[in-house]
Amino acid sequence: MYKHSRITNDRIRRFIEFELRETIVDKISAVEAELLISDEPSEAAARKSKNWKKVQPGDKWGPSYQFGWYRVQGKVPTAEPGFSVALMYGKTEFAWQGWWGPDMVEATIFEDGSPIAALDFAHPYYRLDANRKSIDFLLQTYARNKETTVDRPEQPRTPEPEDFKGFWFCRLDEEKLQLFFDCEFAFDLMKAHEEDDAIFVYIQRALNEVCNTYDADNRKTWAKCRKIIQSTLGELNSELHHTITPVGHAHLDTAWLWPLSVTHLKMAHTSAAQLELMDRYPEHVFAHSQASQYDWIEREHPELFKRIQRQVKRGQWEVVGSMWVEADCNLTGAESLIRQFLYGKRYFRQKFGVETVDMWLPDVFGYCAALPQILEKFSINHFLTQKMSWNSTNKIPHNTFWWQGIDGTRVWAHFPPADTYVHSCAPSDIIKSVKNHRDKARSDRSLLLFGFGDGGGGPTEWHLERLRRARTAPGMPELEKKETAKSFFERAREESRDLMTWRGELYLEFHRGTYTSQAKNKRFNRQCEFLLRDAEYLNVFRDDYAKVYPQAELEDAWKLVLLNQFHDIIPGSSVREVYEDSDKDYAEVISIADKHIESAMKRISSQMTLPEPDKSEKSYEPLAIFHHSDVASEVKMPWSGKKVPTSLKCGDESLPVQLVEEGGEKSLIFETPNNAMRSVAVASLSDEEPLDTTRLKVAARRMENDEFVVKFDANGNITSIQTLDDDPTEFIEAGKLANLFQIMDDKPNFWDAWDTELFAQETIQDLVKSESFEVVEKGPVRVAVELVKKFGKSTIRQRISLGPTPGIRFDTEVDWQEDHKFLKVAFPLNVNSDRATYEIQYGHVERPTHRNTSWDQARFEVCAQKWADLSEGGHGVALINTGKYGYDCHENVLRLSLLRAPKAPDPICDRGVHKFSYVLLPHFDQVQHSMVIQSAYAINAEPRVCTASPKAGDVMEVPPYVDVDTRSITIECVKKAEDSNRRVVRMYECLNTRGMATLSSAMPIKRAWITDLEENVISEAEVVDGMVTFGFTPFEIITMKLEM
Repeated sequence: MYKHSRITNDRIRRFIEFELRETIVDKISAVEAELLISDEPSEAAARKSKNWKKVQPGDKWGPSYQFGWYRVQGKVPTAEPGFSVALMYGKTEFAWQGWWGPDMVEATIFEDGSPIAALDFAHPYYRLDANRKSIDFLLQTYARNKETTVDRPEQPRTPEPEDFKGFWFCRLDEEKLQLFFDCEFAFDLMKAHEEDDAIFVYIQRALNEVCNTYDADNRKTWAKCRKIIQSTLGELNSELHHTITPVGHAHLDTAWLWPLSVTHLKMAHTSAAQLELMDRYPEHVFAHSQASQYDWIEREHPELFKRIQRQVKRGQWEVVGSMWVEADCNLTGAESLIRQFLYGKRYFRQKFGVETVDMWLPDVFGYCAALPQILEKFSINHFLTQKMSWNSTNKIPHNTFWWQGIDGTRVWAHFPPADTYVHSCAPSDIIKSVKNHRDKARSDRSLLLFGFGDGGGGPTEWHLERLRRARTAPGMPELEKKETAKSFFERAREESRDLMTWRGELYLEFHRGTYTSQAKNKRFNRQCEFLLRDAEYLNVFRDDYAKVYPQAELEDAWKLVLLNQFHDIIPGSSVREVYEDSDKDYAEVISIADKHIESAMKRISSQMTLPEPDKSEKSYEPLAIFHHSDVASEVKMPWSGKKVPTSLKCGDESLPVQLVEEGGEKSLIFETPNNAMRSVAVASLSDEEPLDTTRLKVAARRMENDEFVVKFDANGNITSIQTLDDDPTEFIEAGKLANLFQIMDDKPNFWDAWDTELFAQETIQDLVKSESFEVVEKGPVRVAVELVKKFGKSTIRQRISLGPTPGIRFDTEVDWQEDHKFLKVAFPLNVNSDRATYEIQYGHVERPTHRNTSWDQARFEVCAQKWADLSEGGHGVALINTGKYGYDCHENVLRLSLLRAPKAPDPICDRGVHKFSYVLLPHFDQVQHSMVIQSAYAINAEPRVCTASPKAGDVMEVPPYVDVDTRSITIECVKKAEDSNRRVVRMYECLNTRGMATLSSAMPIKRAWITDLEENVISEAEVVDGMVTFGFTPFEIITMKLEM
């Protein structure tokens, strides 16, 4: 009989949906439920509470993210043969309801104090054991924020968003469920082929026959239907020549559209769901990353953690990723990246006996070119992501390839060709995964990550049933069974041939707004990274170091910083509550670091000597000063004294002191003494005139020091920056205004906090006019002018100064009250170059200043760490930041991104008062021959000053605690070794050069070892006269362990 294909397909679709899927589950009876609104994490404590209340369908509770417990009790109905009894919530149908479905719940079932299973949109029911007579479960849950969006402003939140839908005992027809899986799989496989393909024709004919054969009242026909499908699929002989390793995954954002506390629940929820599936599907392998999330389970649910450990040993649960969290790789600082791996790999080794060998970052917004070297020095051989498939303009031409970093190191990389980490395991999507593979000629294998993600959850029985059928179905690739991601990496790398190489950064052409959103959070990150750097450095040089080094406390502080570097926290793409939590974390880190910095400075300075002041002179308390830098900067200390000292005596130096007032607060400022650079110096304030002075001048539209003259127009915009010699070099383009604030409309097409679009630059407005512009400081340490600009509902107040800080400093306060606007500051430079240089972790990269190709144009907004520079042969200009990360440079205009104003998922993102600084540093020669790198560290490493109690005696000069004799080497970190009282020095070559260097210390070095980044010894270095001479190559990261 003739059959119309489309009509037949409609018949099949309706049969599967209405006659099978919607009849798999039916209600038996309601289950009595009680609700306890409580943040109590313990099931035992929740059971003892006297605040339980009965809850009925239709009852509401909240507010958003409020924690609660359901208690469900009842006698389990008897199951008929071929049926199971299951516990379900809300709408009782076999379906994935979707994230924000009205009947969705996210609840973790507890029994005997431990999570045992999950109920959610992806796991809609929990089968009860056939022998179970009754239940008395507690289910931990939370009230969902249903108003949260990513592309439009969040609406006012519902006070009680959680609408209770009720729990039910339901009957689950297991035979019909299997028939449904058969038909649903076959139908999707059929649709993946053309209508004239044999697979399409034969499967359509078989499914039509199933529709004719099926009788809902005659279960014997069901077995016939299953046999029709199975025999048809078995008769077809067609196979795609490709091997796929399917691995279950539940990408669980550490925080995103929910606060961190909810993620603790989600991790337990996901773990329980996957462990329950492993018991039913012995072939199921599940991979999970992020050591921090395992740490939560270990602390909060020890029995659940032991079950995970057992499944790791059995090979069904795979530990992957190597990092503390899946961190952003643009904004996270250099040493922070090391600590992510250091603490992550150590945790996995200690708790699971596993040596992780992969970097697992499926959802991070770009990858810096320092990573291949970092991975190699952690013995990590494989890199995985799928995020590059999100590029909006150009497509990376590879799926399996070598990725080469700035130093020349290569790592084997794989982008799963399915272009997702939440694969459905539908046959059509599996076939798409094969067709998408861009390196088929070089690699016959690919990885497939399946399961629900972002909010966790992971695979379901639907995924696993599809895979069971796909392994024997026609027209499919070979699908491996019970294989791990690690085994895939090893075999795919071994078998691949003639792989191509991608050199340099993996720049994501998307989510460029994340370099700027949630500005305070980014500023705190930078501040904490540098504070912990200071705290470690100072504490390893205490005389009582071996006894008091605060290793555990500093590690805890580091882990808070690392936690907040998760790829939806520091980028600024989470809900408001996440940043309220983050503020508290950063406050704790700052408190810990400040405490240990001051303690170390006081201890060290107490061992030092300082001449007693002249009896005729007013006595000021002695000071301890420290600046973790090679370059002098400005030291600032609060001052409430009535009399103002005029100088600071430190060793042979007598430096001028100046009282300044900013925002109603008075401070003394002075230049960093030479003795305080990378060591603690003791000093005293004095009323004597200083011996060392600088040349500073200021007038209404002009400032100058020993190096530059800066000229302004009547509104305070810079018109010229010149050197002071007879043939001056001009750094600003003639006729242009510099330090020009610009504002533009910022309405991305979809991802509000994440994205900014090139078309936004078509709306740029220059903020030329100022409300006021005046001289506010006249030296002797610093001269400054101040301007005020008003626009929209916002105000900028900026102090522009010349002083101890290298270059021209811009201290800025913005009361930001805009919506969907983007604020930048522009510097049109008198520089000719088609490339600008940007600092990344452990080095720098060059990017085009033109838009010749689509690849160039796509880089209209880029990320940098502390500086960006535009140089020509004889001179250049660097723009240094103290917590901003977004830049752009088009032709000769270098711009820093300051503030955005998205409205989703945080509707008040960045509204409020911001204080930040940036520095413009003109220099001669190329950046590699300047002091840009050292100055950027100096500007970000805030000098420290505190009172001291030195002994009386002659001036005591101390050389830098650690020093190196070449500008090519930057010392990034000095810390205590992880496993001993030895010191560890981490350095890197910063100028793309090679050569020899000598490391010295104020404490003679006895022995030295070159190590990897986990501090495992590679070789012993020769020590001569207490110093170590070593070789280096371009952008090499060097870790050295020292015995002193």
